Amino acid sequence: MQTKILHKIIPIIAALSIVAASCGGNRSDITVPDPQPSVYWWKTTWNPDSTELMFVKNLKIKKIYMRFFDVAPDGNSNVPKPKATIQYQKPIDNSIKIIPTVFITESCMALDIDKLPKVLAYRVLQMCETNDINDVDEIQIDCDWKLSSQKKYFQFLDNIRKILKDKNIRLSATIRFHQLRMTPPPVDYGVLMAYNTGNISTPPRRNPILSYDDAAPYLKSLKDYDLPLCAAYPDFNFQLLYNDGHLRTILYNEDTADTTKFRRTADHEYESIATRLIVNNPEPGSSLTQINQGDKLLIYNAEYNEISTIKRTIDSLRPAMKAQSIIYDINSRNINNFTKEQYEKILHH
Repeated sequence: MQTKILHKIIPIIAALSIVAASCGGNRSDITVPDPQPSVYWWKTTWNPDSTELMFVKNLKIKKIYMRFFDVAPDGNSNVPKPKATIQYQKPIDNSIKIIPTVFITESCMALDIDKLPKVLAYRVLQMCETNDINDVDEIQIDCDWKLSSQKKYFQFLDNIRKILKDKNIRLSATIRFHQLRMTPPPVDYGVLMAYNTGNISTPPRRNPILSYDDAAPYLKSLKDYDLPLCAAYPDFNFQLLYNDGHLRTILYNEDTADTTKFRRTADHEYESIATRLIVNNPEPGSSLTQINQGDKLLIYNAEYNEISTIKRTIDSLRPAMKAQSIIYDINSRNINNFTKEQYEKILHH
């Protein structure tokens, strides 16, 4: 009789163990949902040119993480409000999955954000409906939270996740390298932003876009980070303008080969030889920027060798992250930074 009872109990115990493991076990070996070659779109207009469209086609891009708007404190009321909303000048190709992405400044976490989850969720869904963006099953939040704002930010994520769950929509979030040492956010998965590893407030010693030496200390926490992850790798450059050793602004389109404006002083370094006003940011509504005579301009590009080294390390520590890689961001200014073969190695393992 006891033997018969044991035969019935053992399978039940085994099944309960599997359930317990799936609920409470580490999620580091789980791939992100629907992994596909992906890119970020971070412009304030959706108006891809022929170069960008060809990039998407040739590299078989199946997902675009599209910045819909930012959320920042309003200058007058100090209430967090949507800003820099994307404008759609071309229709969306619904054969490509769109992941609406919202950037929230960390300073918002010091304000009253109780109403923000509902406002944000419904604004995103309304934009999708208005612009014929179909079959949205995920929203992503981008915020560089700190330990001091973690509790409030995580409560915000909990609240928006509950709203989205009722609509069968997932929630994902971006993860910076330094956040790998912190508690994972309450989301379905994260995107490790494998760039911006250096401090640019003063002239950096190494490439601030991505340096293995700067990222390596944080990668020690990657293997046991309890959240499904994929990674986004950089495809952009920095033009950093300094005055007396302090960052003045980031430039976008300065021609350093123009000897009437700059003279080269060292590797990556140029000196302004004239004071002038420029239209810096190509996005609509940007104000003029002044460059002073004697300002230092440091130029850095995303380097494939650094990306390759970081990617190999990440993939070896967490093989599940091989399933999806993302390029940040797609922009015709930078699309020729790497060869097609190099892009394929980043995106297709």
